[in-house]
This record gives sequence, C-alpha cells and structure tokens, in this order.
Amino acid sequence: MKITFYSLLCLKILFLSNIGYANDWCKPNKAPSISIKTSTDNISYDFNLSEKQLNKFDSSTVNPYGNNVITDVGGLMKGGIETTHQMSFATLTNPRTKQMCFWYDKVEVSLHIRPKIYVARDFPKGSCMHNAILGHEHKHVIVDREIVNKYAALIGDALKYNVARYPVFGPISTSQKQTMLNQAKINMQNIVQEYTSQMSNERRQRQQAVDNLAEYERVNKSCKR
Repeated sequence: MKITFYSLLCLKILFLSNIGYANDWCKPNKAPSISIKTSTDNISYDFNLSEKQLNKFDSSTVNPYGNNVITDVGGLMKGGIETTHQMSFATLTNPRTKQMCFWYDKVEVSLHIRPKIYVARDFPKGSCMHNAILGHEHKHVIVDREIVNKYAALIGDALKYNVARYPVFGPISTSQKQTMLNQAKINMQNIVQEYTSQMSNERRQRQQAVDNLAEYERVNKSCKR
C-alpha cells in the first residue's frame, strides 16, 4: 500500500457526499484535524468625511423613518465577514486492484471581521453627538462578532458530524481520481454557499434591528443641539 497526501486549498466550507463504501483495506491511518478559527481586525476609524459624503455610501440597512423622510448620515460601520477555508485529503492506493480511497486529513475554516467606523466630521471628536454616534456604530461591530461566533460553532458541528458519518470515501478506480476530487470540491462549494447565505441573511436582519426607529431617536435626543 502507498499513502500519499495532497491538498485542495481555499475551498469554502468543507462537506463531502459519500462516494462509495470502503473495503477492509481502505481505512484512514489517523483521525482528521478540524480547526475552526475566528478573528477580527482592530476597529479602524475615519472621522474626516462630512455627512454629505457619508450620504453617498451604500448601506445594507433601511432608513427607519421611511423613504419620504430625508436624513443625513452621521455615522456608519463598513466592513464584512471574510470566510476562507482549506482542506487536505489523504489517499490510499491499492496497486493490485488499481483502486484508491481518500479521507479528510486536515480541515481549516477561518471567519474574519474587518470593521471600520465612520463618524461625520460635522460632529467633532469628543463632542456629545460624536460619542453617541460612535456608541451606536459599535453596536454593529458587536453584532458581527456574535454572528461569527455563532456560525463558527455551527460549521464546526457540521464538519464533525460529516466526518463521523463519512470517515472514508471509496474505493474507486484510480482513473476516476480527478473526477471524484472535482465532485468533492463542488459538494463543498455548495455547502459553503448554504452557510454563507444563512450567515448573510441573519447578519442583514440583525444589523437592521440595530438601526431601528427607537435607537435612532435615542441617539438624536441624547445631546442638546
């Protein structure tokens, strides 16, 4: 028997459909390593733009006052959740039967936040309104951190379940290796779409919940102007 290793890098979420049932000779020589990591950049700040300039930024949330009310943007949080994944497989080849099987060797998932907060220069640093707006924008960063932690746990549980359910794939003809690996990549990409779609939808809903009418009124009335 000959054991070889190779990697499929930068795959987005790591699932694999069962490609067959292993014979007795086709067994993993070790348990796979599964690692789910979360990280965030330090919040960066920009206090140099005016309200009029911030008005031109695209926003993923809806003005709670309605489309018929014109409002200026005093602050906003820009950034997103960056998801990167990579994995490697180990293969076992049977030269006698010209068959091979493969299994997870290493799975790594990373969820990273890159937050940036803007507060309009119309509200000088240290002023009451500057601090009120800044506090509101920090709530958006907190939401992103909570979302990342939640989906890191969901992804980790899903991967562990998947590996336990399908610990080995094959045996298949060695001539089918590339076809089967390509299929494995497609299956993984389908799964990452499912998770990132769920994460994106929940993030949008929760960020919109932060930008509710009561919160806007609280910020606007928190300082005498």
